[in-house]
Amino acid sequence: MQLSLHLARSPLEGARDVLLAAFGPQRPKARMDPVSQLVKSSISHRTLDAASWAAFLRLQGAFRTWEDLARAEPGEVLPLIGDVTYPEDKARRLPMALRMIQERIGWLSLSHLRNMTVEQARHELRALPGVGQKVAASVLNFSSLAMRDLVVDSHVHRTAQRLGLVGPGDPTHSYHALMALAPDAWTADDLFELHCLMKHGLGQLVCTHDAPQCGACPMKAQCRRVGVEGATVLVWRPRG
Repeated sequence: MQLSLHLARSPLEGARDVLLAAFGPQRPKARMDPVSQLVKSSISHRTLDAASWAAFLRLQGAFRTWEDLARAEPGEVLPLIGDVTYPEDKARRLPMALRMIQERIGWLSLSHLRNMTVEQARHELRALPGVGQKVAASVLNFSSLAMRDLVVDSHVHRTAQRLGLVGPGDPTHSYHALMALAPDAWTADDLFELHCLMKHGLGQLVCTHDAPQCGACPMKAQCRRVGVEGATVLVWRPRG
């Protein structure tokens, strides 16, 4: 009797393949040190990328080192990040988080996280003020730590739900569901790529919050369109 082995592919692999064909490879060009990534990610919550990058560069220009930022009063930080969302909270929590790292390990560094499992490192980061699931994953995956974690922001959360890859729930639920679907062989760079494909490619260009362009979507054949009926769907037609 002849036996044939069929290795089932995760639906996430199929989605990644389609998005890769549509938007091309998305690999990190450079990675910041983990403390810099923590600063950047901490001020980015619910803020447009352009505004958060501008605020991050102002912080870099105002403070010679992140140790100087750790010593800063909220009133010194607030004018530099005033155009991000919740600036008062972030101006208070960010220096506090940096001081907590210093007190915990003796200096301002997160390089020790690379010796931990992703779960251990995530737990340590989330104990810092202002650090939730998204910020922790950003530090672990986007920085030079390059750990195997997935950043699930509002775009990834929304598109994953519309595609039917995850069920109802908040972004933390989507994070756990997507990580469970990610093949064990996927590396940190693969998860970085998935984030970029679902956020910048699909979420920001095609499957937007209020006006998804379903006719132009590379995933239209596979998409379950969960919740899309609540948005104004734009039907794409090629130019004649």
